[in-house]
Amino acid sequence: MPFDALVMRAIEARWRERLIGAVCVRLFAANDRLLLTVKRAHDQQSEQLLVVLKPGVQRLHRTERAAEKKEKRAPFPWLSHLVPFTIQHISVPPFERVMSIGIERADDWGQPQEETLVVELAGHLTNLILIDANGLVVEAWRKIPPGRPGRSVWPKKPYEPPPRLPNPLETRNPQDLPPWGRRWVAEGGDFDRLLENFQEGFPGPGYLLFSPQAEDIWVYPQAGFQTKATEDVELALDEVFGKRERQQRQEALKAQVISQVKERRAHLIDKRNQYQVDQQETGEKDRGLGDLWLTYQQAFKADPTLCELTVTDMEGNPVLLRREPGENPTDIAAAHYRRYKKVKARQEALSQLIPAIEAELRHLDRLLQEAENPHPLSWYQDQLKTRVSRSSAGNEQGPFRHFVSQHGFEILVGRNREENAKLTFQKARPDDIWLHTKQAPGSHVILATGKKTPDLEDLLDAAELAVFFSSAQGSSTVPVDYTRRKFVRKRPHAEPGQVLYQREKTLYITPSPERLRRLGAISEKIVDNG
Repeated sequence: MPFDALVMRAIEARWRERLIGAVCVRLFAANDRLLLTVKRAHDQQSEQLLVVLKPGVQRLHRTERAAEKKEKRAPFPWLSHLVPFTIQHISVPPFERVMSIGIERADDWGQPQEETLVVELAGHLTNLILIDANGLVVEAWRKIPPGRPGRSVWPKKPYEPPPRLPNPLETRNPQDLPPWGRRWVAEGGDFDRLLENFQEGFPGPGYLLFSPQAEDIWVYPQAGFQTKATEDVELALDEVFGKRERQQRQEALKAQVISQVKERRAHLIDKRNQYQVDQQETGEKDRGLGDLWLTYQQAFKADPTLCELTVTDMEGNPVLLRREPGENPTDIAAAHYRRYKKVKARQEALSQLIPAIEAELRHLDRLLQEAENPHPLSWYQDQLKTRVSRSSAGNEQGPFRHFVSQHGFEILVGRNREENAKLTFQKARPDDIWLHTKQAPGSHVILATGKKTPDLEDLLDAAELAVFFSSAQGSSTVPVDYTRRKFVRKRPHAEPGQVLYQREKTLYITPSPERLRRLGAISEKIVDNG
């Protein structure tokens, strides 16, 4: 890790020279990093100080970059309450990565109080801790309650620093140096010179280190690396680590894109396979049974006690017609015809769904290949935004499905019981049109007309969606009730979404794939839940 105790010592020396007496006037925080704006005491020039607490890239140094929008909200209130404060002293224990920044700020009564900000850059134990003048922890970025193995970091408990490492200034043992220091000495470096420069704060420029595998920065050149002296070691750290974070972010986004695409692809393959199986069902058996019941209905009518009759179909195969006592043969035939029409309607829908799924699968295959190639960070971000946009298809305005009727009225559709209740009783206005399939589970639908009177086509659009997002989706003719929202009320002591309504009228809807495609419901359904 190039940001080791020797680099930490170089930063300490520079901060003590530049920042004692400086006033922190602004503090931005986001997740694992802080950006502090301080004004130097001797010339009132501003400096930007960056503290990164993310393990693996933890560090602190001056930076020239501005705060991003997402960094303008402190993750913990106590951070923002510190500003403004004056830096009184800066210290780092020898060969440690723990910096203590003594600060002075006004208390609630305007009186000066002294506190200490401790930045611990110790791998996965990296932390930021505020300590009062009595040595008690006030707050911490990562709290460790008492009773756990190791030390605790807990408000109102005494601050206990991390266990000290051997100090080569005292032991005079090169093996007590950080790893890069040991390597430098082992490859011919002067141990005494290192200790002398350590005490002076490594006044040299610092060096950028290049290899085919990595780019780093350290206080001396290292064997096996191309080296370049830096003009400002802190800004060089900012550049090197910023590039490393961008690469890590790029790899993380790449993995996220690939994972989402693979997950979506597997889901679509399952759906396509199931739809292809469903496509094999023709419904001809139901149509044939309907024909037989109509053909032999007179035999059943002639003998009301007759419940079973074996007949022959068009291919000469025996077929048993069976009914319950009193059951009407015409009604039985009608039920078979309804099932036949339902299958045919589903076949028509599947003829649109399956090609759409296969087209998206081809697109996903191309995207997987493309994602393996190097791209700018923005490319992966755009892909993720696209995936989110498609997965919420038309859902930018809220938690409901959104559509637009033929004459421009907004149509809102709930996704589940909770959304149905929220849509009907919180989102909808009193004069909006409320629709629901009659005696069939499904989504609540709102045609957002307000006091306006909708055209029949607008009502049919909303009713079509009520059928499509219901258990009656495949039926041939579906009754849909509609009324003004103000005539709908919650059913007492019932589950969310269960309602009572009055002054309703009924539309009878035969599902129309063309209308659904115009509304965008078919493609929306593919993306939403397959």
